[in-house]
Amino acid sequence: MAARSVSFAIVLRALARQLALLCLIVLASQSAFAESRVALVIGNAGYTFNPLKNPRHDAELMTRTLSGLGFEVLSVYDGGAIEMRKAVTDFGRRLQAPDTVALFYYAGHGVQADGENYLIPLGAGISNMNEVAINAISLSDVLKSMARSNTRMNIVILDACRDNPFAASSAGSLAGATRGLGSGGLAPAVAPSGTIIGYATAPGQVSRDGEGDHSPYTAALAASMPSPGLTVEDVFRNARRQVLDVTGGIQTPWEHSSLIGEFYFNPKSSDRFAGAQPAGTDPATQLRLSELEAWEKIKDTTEAAVLKAHIARFPDGLFAELASVKIARLQTPGDIKPWESSVITGDIARDAAADDAAVIYERAVKLDAAASTNDDRAKVTKLYGEAAMLGLPSAMYSYGRAYDNGRGVTKNLNEAARWYGLAADKNHTGAMAALGTMYEYGEGVKPDLAEAVRLYLLSSEAGDPAGLTSLGYLYAQGKGVARNPTEARNHYRLAVEKGHARAMYNLALMNLRGEGGRPNLSEGIKLLKQATEKGHAGATEELAALYDRGRGVTRSPKLAAEHIILAQKAAHRDSRKIDAGSRSWTFATKRDLQRQLAGKGLYKGTIHGFFNDATRKALLAVAEN
Repeated sequence: MAARSVSFAIVLRALARQLALLCLIVLASQSAFAESRVALVIGNAGYTFNPLKNPRHDAELMTRTLSGLGFEVLSVYDGGAIEMRKAVTDFGRRLQAPDTVALFYYAGHGVQADGENYLIPLGAGISNMNEVAINAISLSDVLKSMARSNTRMNIVILDACRDNPFAASSAGSLAGATRGLGSGGLAPAVAPSGTIIGYATAPGQVSRDGEGDHSPYTAALAASMPSPGLTVEDVFRNARRQVLDVTGGIQTPWEHSSLIGEFYFNPKSSDRFAGAQPAGTDPATQLRLSELEAWEKIKDTTEAAVLKAHIARFPDGLFAELASVKIARLQTPGDIKPWESSVITGDIARDAAADDAAVIYERAVKLDAAASTNDDRAKVTKLYGEAAMLGLPSAMYSYGRAYDNGRGVTKNLNEAARWYGLAADKNHTGAMAALGTMYEYGEGVKPDLAEAVRLYLLSSEAGDPAGLTSLGYLYAQGKGVARNPTEARNHYRLAVEKGHARAMYNLALMNLRGEGGRPNLSEGIKLLKQATEKGHAGATEELAALYDRGRGVTRSPKLAAEHIILAQKAAHRDSRKIDAGSRSWTFATKRDLQRQLAGKGLYKGTIHGFFNDATRKALLAVAEN
């Protein structure tokens, strides 16, 4: 097969590079989280009466999610009373280290008796209210175990108010004893100091087990936790919005909090890896290392929800396309496969080609993450081409991007447009957006604004962030469509929610300028910082200008100069050019820029604050150092 055409020597060298990167990842992960993180996850589904479908699936998803976020996870699936009590005891013993963050998660049946909440083990022989406290696990005991430890923060998540598990029991066994057993969900609990308790729904209400593989609440939390830079409160708020949307407003998650500090499940990459990366490592490289670390933890999963969570966390990442391929491979046999090719006939041949293409494509993505020389990039592009020839749309798109950017192959816009077109014909939304841009500007194809609009519409309707951003730009400019700044903002917001850096930058400018709404300086700065975290050159330079003038931020020539240098690196990485000398920087910023360039050994002139040729040459050399 085509996969065998890669030489053994190439594979060995690729593996060596991957090992080197993994060493960096290990070093990064060791210092990624200053505090110790310990979690106890319990999922009970296989009850003798009134069994539940999803708690075990939910607990497994939560275990994977928390493990990927640096937690040491103790897991109990379908646990009896003895097993659950032992797990709570073991959990408490592991919380003695200073600065520990403790998390307790429970999915399954839960009831209230006399205002106290109890978690129901499997095999609990409960026939009346008096037996609940004896045979079930008290939530208060769990909270006390956490409160008596040295934790700096406790997080409790209860997806446990699905219904009254004893409603199906014989009338005689519970006659006259249903009061307080919680036919209306769990009772509110007071969170000890430094604790937040999250409920799947409001006190006294009943939540859903979920129609798919996971409950709405757990699925929402697992999707939100990996998002960079969100506080624990942000994660719960995001989950609440998603659950309200999924359940049509029927189920409202609720929290009780006594937190006195901040906690981030996934700190922003610049903070998380600050102690693990060499000085001067740019945000895009930090984010790539973070993505590599996350992918290694979930690459063999067969859970579509886990793969979708990875895409949500790294929408522009190297492995987003591969995650999409794996999700498609998990579809039922009757579903249309995204790599079906007209040149391959017969289901067996098509499936064999799909398997080969996926293997080659995964190898290409991993090599791409480690590629640092032109030879490396050429090998990566060759692999993308092999997978593209086998009909894999994601590979076609990547192959087109290689020709579009001249990465690993001679730049050829006509060839880029051809491969984008082939992928777009197979409904690859990213390829539709990329081909639309080529039609918009007449690159590789004849200019055709109507066709560009059509492709952007198709791409954006499918939720592709690049398509949404490009269509938003057309609305903002009145290009090919009626000018509509409000609609432009709406499209940008949707793309921002998907983590698209260009949309963040464009929406930031609209906020700064008051286009399509009132000026909002703080929101504009927030968006610029988010786009800078993702390595967007224009946003980084714009942020430098704000630091230079002190507009909306504390004036800082030092930070302005640092961001000018970061912008130059980002632009060079994306094969773009930024003429930093064209801006009217203050003398203080230009002097600081020359000092920083001199400190890197790139500028040897006088620190005078004039943007001369020596300063420009030093900036051009920034990306190569």
